[in-house]
Amino acid sequence: MTRDPTRAGETPFVPSADAELGLLRDTLAVRNRQIAAVHGISRLLSSSLDLEDRLRDILTVSLDAVGAVAGTIFLHRPQDDMLVFRYVVGEKAHELTGHAIPVTTGVAGAVFRAGRSQITNRPQEAVEHDREVERRIGFATETLMTVPLKYQAGKPIGVIQILNKQSGDFDQHDLEVLEIIASVAAAAIETAQTAAIAHAVGDLSHDIKNKVSPIVMGIQALRSDIDEMFATEGAVATSPAVAAVRDGYGYTFDIVMDQVDAIQEYTKLIADALKGVVTDPELEPNDAALIVEGQLLSLDPVARHRGVALHRRFASVPICRFDRFQVERAAYTLVNNALAATPRGGYVTVTIMVKPEPRFARGQALEIVVSDTGCGMAPPVLERILRGEPRSTKPGGTGLGTRIVLNAVAAHRGVFGGTSDEGIGTTFRVLLPLVVN
Repeated sequence: MTRDPTRAGETPFVPSADAELGLLRDTLAVRNRQIAAVHGISRLLSSSLDLEDRLRDILTVSLDAVGAVAGTIFLHRPQDDMLVFRYVVGEKAHELTGHAIPVTTGVAGAVFRAGRSQITNRPQEAVEHDREVERRIGFATETLMTVPLKYQAGKPIGVIQILNKQSGDFDQHDLEVLEIIASVAAAAIETAQTAAIAHAVGDLSHDIKNKVSPIVMGIQALRSDIDEMFATEGAVATSPAVAAVRDGYGYTFDIVMDQVDAIQEYTKLIADALKGVVTDPELEPNDAALIVEGQLLSLDPVARHRGVALHRRFASVPICRFDRFQVERAAYTLVNNALAATPRGGYVTVTIMVKPEPRFARGQALEIVVSDTGCGMAPPVLERILRGEPRSTKPGGTGLGTRIVLNAVAAHRGVFGGTSDEGIGTTFRVLLPLVVN
């Protein structure tokens, strides 16, 4: 039986005024911290639509708000269902940025799948804690707090994870602050991604115009010949224009139809790239050297105009099976970008060869290498390119070309890599499994 203290002659406990005042002060301090976090993140996020800037600001405010020393923003990559270390703050940031883990791995994966926040103050004792990454980079996680990035009741787009509080353990008040930041951050990230896609779509007219130009020129040439053919009455049968039309109209119409087909294929590649979908390849026997050379011929005038030498180094390559259009677009994009990055007097070299590659089932790869003597780039910029960021680092660029290259490589289950030295140049390599016809 529960004893009633008033009946037993005992005095019930009544908090003192000082204790009540202290509790109110603690509550007010927590609320002030939450308000300061919201104010800080809102102010920073309103200053830029660039996704990279927003991710940096989100982590900076989060670490300051809860007094932690390291953190990661994971963003979900739908095409292979992975969580990517998209932005990292801490001593191991360079080693982790760009790394990806399956959504079934670690505390981050568990929080992403469940959509619920989690405090893990003893991560080494947690069953879901992934120790492999820690062992590889030599980093010790002492305390951990993980919150899904989702807007209102929507599906998570990623996870924010804060590590190693400077004093004590993470508590419920810390979690409330981080959840508020995560809610604002998720909306900001979605806005930035939408803005990047809108920017890319807005610039597509230039790409489409380039593909339509041969059609327009072909039709104009045909119209000119027909006009001349009918301009002189009675001369139709013997006019040179009649012979030109008779001998060349088939070729002209073939160009028109090829370009129309190319526009349709290219539009699909663009749509898939924007949606993050990998286009299924149409594997057919092709001559890789002939396919790449066709793209280089169309870029030779660009190279001459820029004062850049365009070199070919084609080794003997057997007829092999790949998607002609995807490889064409990937080669064109890499070479076109290299020309744009190379100053007058420099050169771009395109190499094609077959090389051993143990990562592929048949042990061989078709390798396409594009090297330039341009300005090069810093490691973080190269990492973003190899990850296929939606925004380009070039003024006015869309970053869409990078996605098209990555989609082509992914469709063939290949490998895309690169190296760069600032002030020296950049090299990109496309490795595709060699499937001989």
